[in-house]
Amino acid sequence: MRLTQILLTILLALAGCKGDTGLGPKVDNPVVGPPPPRKMGARNSEQTAQADKQQRDSEDEKSDGGSGVKLAAAVEADSEIPKQLEGNRVVATVNGAPLFEAEVLERYAEQLTKMREQVPPDQYRKQIEQLIERDLRAHVERKLLSEAMRRSLKKDQQKQIESFMKKQLQEQLEQMKREMKVTSTAELDRELQKHGTSLAMVEYQFRNKVMAQQYLAGKVKNNRKLSRQDLFAYYQQHLKEYEFQRRVRWQQILISRANEEQARAKLRILADGLKEGRDFGEMAAEISDGLNAENKGLQDWTNAGSLADQKIETLLFELPIGEPSELIESPRGYFQVVRVVERQNAGHVPFDEVQEKIRLKLLQTDEQGEMEKILEELWDSASIDSPYEIKGYEPPQS
Repeated sequence: MRLTQILLTILLALAGCKGDTGLGPKVDNPVVGPPPPRKMGARNSEQTAQADKQQRDSEDEKSDGGSGVKLAAAVEADSEIPKQLEGNRVVATVNGAPLFEAEVLERYAEQLTKMREQVPPDQYRKQIEQLIERDLRAHVERKLLSEAMRRSLKKDQQKQIESFMKKQLQEQLEQMKREMKVTSTAELDRELQKHGTSLAMVEYQFRNKVMAQQYLAGKVKNNRKLSRQDLFAYYQQHLKEYEFQRRVRWQQILISRANEEQARAKLRILADGLKEGRDFGEMAAEISDGLNAENKGLQDWTNAGSLADQKIETLLFELPIGEPSELIESPRGYFQVVRVVERQNAGHVPFDEVQEKIRLKLLQTDEQGEMEKILEELWDSASIDSPYEIKGYEPPQS
């Protein structure tokens, strides 16, 4: 009887379907949008002058197989820097190694490139100074770690990490080529310069980052053994963290009315599919205009009170599990049918479902404590010279 009513509603919708102008489906339900765009590196004062040289060298690059990866002096002192960085302003000297302005400003490159063209020079410089003062400590810390790693390496270890870094750098450059839609390293360098950085800076930053990571990885040892009783004790002590409200998992088929012909065709497929007992998820993947169509229209756990559409929410907590709803017509320009997959009353996530997450959390907490001790020792023994005040650092008394 219920299926007959649903089909009748769809047939009525087919009879009255109109193509609303420009009104696509309004997503009232929680969805995850695309990740934010990736920000490219920083501008330094010598890079633009290298553009012509980079182009002249492109033919030489072909003789290297187009890889362009020449990770020279990967484990040598930081004072031996790429020529493209020579003359760049040093904002701090960390145990004798220079820290450049371009390193600190790397993450703001595109914004600063635009700002430089839009604001007076004094205002532009003021912004740079503020960014350096705010972020300098984190970069000094990474420099402390990378320099400590360099000092700790023996000759055989130097060769191993150099080989490791070359491979990792090549993978990163290949990914950047794909993202920037270029095929050669010379083209990549030109694109990077448009974003305020260069291949030399990417390589230079990469080496320091890997060195810092490897130093921490080699120093932080976590031999703590956690029993099931330890994990359950944590679960009991933090039970409130694992509470959940009344919630529902559900599927949705959304059909936009922006195109009348397409809407009619999809409604016919939906009506036939329901009559034949087709899998709801398969139909969602085939005809739904919702953002989660590829995932068979499946929405993750949705708590009571979290949906903007009160009509849909009420339906989700009343509809028999597994049965499709009637066709719901929205004034915002779409039809939809929903189906409840699972529903739970308020309660707690079972311990068995979270015990591995608890284990990882406790181990990470221990590792964080170890890292803080290592960093504190490096800061205490550091020799740092900078015209800027570095948060939390007090130079040793002379």
